[in-house]
Amino acid sequence: MQSLILRLAAVCILCSSAQVFAQFTARAQISDIGAGAEAGYRWDSKWGLRIGFLRGTLDVDFDAEDTNGFEGDELEYDSDVDLENSSVLADWHPWNRYFRMTGGIFLNNSNATVVTRCNAQALVPGTASCEFGNSRFPAAILGDVTTKVDFDTVAPYLGVGWGHRPASGFAFNADLGVVYVGSASVEMSSSGSCNTNEQCRNEIESEEREIEDELDKYRFLPFVSLGISYLF
Repeated sequence: MQSLILRLAAVCILCSSAQVFAQFTARAQISDIGAGAEAGYRWDSKWGLRIGFLRGTLDVDFDAEDTNGFEGDELEYDSDVDLENSSVLADWHPWNRYFRMTGGIFLNNSNATVVTRCNAQALVPGTASCEFGNSRFPAAILGDVTTKVDFDTVAPYLGVGWGHRPASGFAFNADLGVVYVGSASVEMSSSGSCNTNEQCRNEIESEEREIEDELDKYRFLPFVSLGISYLF
C-alpha cells in the first residue's frame, strides 16, 4: 500500500511539473521572405512546436541591357513576386536554455510573374522589333510575353535559433537556416502571334529551359528571421 502511494505521488509530481512548464507563445516576426505571425507550444524543457505564416511582395521593373549596339530596342520587364509561406517547425533545446535546433517544413504558395514587352520605336509604323532570345521579332508577334515561375509546394527546412525564455512576458528571438525549395517550373506564353510563329515558339521554349537551368542553382535558399514573442 505504501509503495502504491509513493508511485501515485511521483506521477502527480511529474504531471504538476509538466503543467508548470507548459508554455504557449505568440510571435510577430520579420524575415527575408516576408513578415507574419507565429504560435508556439513547449510541453517540456527540450521540445516545442511552432506554426507560422509569412507574406511579402516584390515589384521590380527594369529594361534589358543593350547587347547589339542599337538603343531603344531593348525589352521592358515588369515583375511581380508574391511570397506566401506557412510553416510547421519543431524545436529541440539540447541545453534547456536559449539555443535551439529546428527542423520542419514550409508550405510554399509563392509565385512570380514577369511580363516582357517590346516598346521599341521606329520611323515607319509597324516595323519596330526587339531582340528576344537569339532572334529579333516585331512587337506584334511578341506581344506581352508572360513568364510564370512556381516551386515545389513542400519545402524542407533545417536551422538553428536563439531566444530569451522568461517565465512569462516579452522575449526576443532569431532563426537562421536553409530552405530547400526544389526545382523551379517555368511557363511562358505570348499574347501576340508568337504561338503560330515556329521560330518565336522555339525561342520561348529555349528561354523556358534556360531560366529553369539558372534557377536550379538556387534550390537551397537562406532563411533569416527576427521576432518578438509574448510567453503566456
